[in-house]
Amino acid sequence: MKQEYKCTIDSVEMLNSDTVYLGINCPDIALNAVPGQFVNISCGRFLKRPFGIADTDKDKGLFFVGVKIVGEGTRLISEFKAGDEISVLGPLGNGFDLTGVDKAILVSGGTGVFPINFLSKHLKASGVETTVVQGFRDQSQVILNDPSYVLTTDSGDAGIKGTCIDGLDSLDMSKIEGATVFCVGPIVMMKFVGLWARNKGLKCYVSMEQRMACGIGICLCCIVKVKADNEDGYYNKRCCKDGPVFDYEEVIW
Repeated sequence: MKQEYKCTIDSVEMLNSDTVYLGINCPDIALNAVPGQFVNISCGRFLKRPFGIADTDKDKGLFFVGVKIVGEGTRLISEFKAGDEISVLGPLGNGFDLTGVDKAILVSGGTGVFPINFLSKHLKASGVETTVVQGFRDQSQVILNDPSYVLTTDSGDAGIKGTCIDGLDSLDMSKIEGATVFCVGPIVMMKFVGLWARNKGLKCYVSMEQRMACGIGICLCCIVKVKADNEDGYYNKRCCKDGPVFDYEEVIW
């Protein structure tokens, strides 16, 4: 159940030159969050900033988020120190539908690595056969990587040279057949990952990383157009309230 909490920063880790990994003490969020959900974190400015939950530690009452510095709000959040008290709204949104999933292909690009990390750990703990494909610009951006993952970089200085699609094309059919695809990353990447899944006859779910100002469906800043049988051919869903996870096939790309 979403709620606003006064939380304490437990840990701060720099993953690379512009990305920080925060451990935040909030037993309720740690206990109740599911993969695909997000939180809104206060940064000392008018609007909170949304971040996909990257992991939880229920025993210690912690949840984790990754913050890439792209503006003033994320810069301020990246400067939090252990012991700082912050305001957090969450957990928000709907998580991934894992009903009947016994084999999964997870694809992440950019900050999509964080929610995919949470999903990967959850699926593996549940005994689901899981393949992870990661895409980054170059080696300096590679984070939360595991040797078992299929790694791609645009520059080719780490892993396979190319995009996540090149990584997907490298998979054996034994990994592909009967799998469900889950994807989080830039819109263009998710569009083409969904097309790849469609061509393979696989179900695909995507997490739409829109600008979500309020996080609770009031401000209507994060509209996603989905297919509809009406005069316009579409209707609007709120990414924060109705998503952020959507069936690839329902989204108008």
